[in-house]
Amino acid sequence: MIPYKFTRIYIDSIAREDEITRRVLEYFPDVPYSIVEEAETFSHQLARLSLTEGKRILWLTHFKGRFLKPCPGTATTYRCCNYLVINETTNCPIDCTYCILQGYINNPAITIYTNYQKIISELREISHLNSRRILRIGTGELTDSLALDPVTRLSERLIAEVQKLPNILLELKSKTDHINHLQEVSPEKIVLSWSVNPEEIVASDEHKATPLVRRLKAARKAAERGFLIGFHFDPIIFVLDWEELYSHLIETLGQFIPSEQIAWISLGSLRYPPQLKEIVLSRFPKTRIFSGEQISGLDGKSRYLRPLRLKMYKAIYQKLREVFGQPFVYFCMESEEMWKKVLDKTPKTNNDVDWYFAQHLSARFPQLNLPKPMKEIYQQNIRFGASEK
Repeated sequence: MIPYKFTRIYIDSIAREDEITRRVLEYFPDVPYSIVEEAETFSHQLARLSLTEGKRILWLTHFKGRFLKPCPGTATTYRCCNYLVINETTNCPIDCTYCILQGYINNPAITIYTNYQKIISELREISHLNSRRILRIGTGELTDSLALDPVTRLSERLIAEVQKLPNILLELKSKTDHINHLQEVSPEKIVLSWSVNPEEIVASDEHKATPLVRRLKAARKAAERGFLIGFHFDPIIFVLDWEELYSHLIETLGQFIPSEQIAWISLGSLRYPPQLKEIVLSRFPKTRIFSGEQISGLDGKSRYLRPLRLKMYKAIYQKLREVFGQPFVYFCMESEEMWKKVLDKTPKTNNDVDWYFAQHLSARFPQLNLPKPMKEIYQQNIRFGASEK
């Protein structure tokens, strides 16, 4: 059973007969539910809830816009990797102190969109329109991919569809160990990824998340089943003993996961809109995440000073290479200068980063039979269909 407790389930009348709605009600038979006829009016009522109250309420409805979108990082002045996100759920039962959703979402209730068939249509369309390009798509942008997946079982539907499409890798990103329900699915073209931080930071700032060792045991089990594994050092958080803590973390990862199973590893330092700091300190006054000196970056977000970021990145990257050999490491929302100084790469555009991924995946995992990388394809923008506009 998942560890989260909910006080109420609200169901938009348009979603009352949906498969995911049925699964939610069956999983939580003792949680009272109500059918909502006026969804728009009700959404305004939910918006008045506190963040803490909202995390104990499930709101089941339909999403009327485009599910599949470019990662928000593509719109910044920093390098992004042309990652695509599926926002099938908004908000998360895990409560990390640094979570950007605290200052981003208007509706604090955990909102599950039950019309997942539209996601499948969009996946088919974007695969067809970009048939010669490897597309990396994930569900962990506005929620944790696996936190509620044992309830909704959505990932199984998406996995089955992706495995029919020749050019898509699906990433499920989590801070949980909720993988038992995926034991019977094929691991082909699926990357199970874990956000990782030293256990001391997990305990102090990743509330309701699964402890680190349990995540890594789940990752080892997934690797043994044949899933590719990803790790996300994001956000890297400065504390006085950061170097020792992150070094020990990487050594621990090496004890659980063989390097040949690792699809990618991302690095990203703590960054946040300035208005988030007040929200975080009001909810988590004991947090240490703001202890490092920070400035306003090119995207307007607060982040550590460049010399500190550089020092942390270099130390972590060196340790990753010591433990894993030559892992594929990339930055999330960092400058070309940082790429050059740490990774010795010079991506001029987001398409360049996408090209790095394509070369790596094709060479490292030929068994996936992904489209052969052709650089001219990756100098073009990803095409979206008319139904996704």
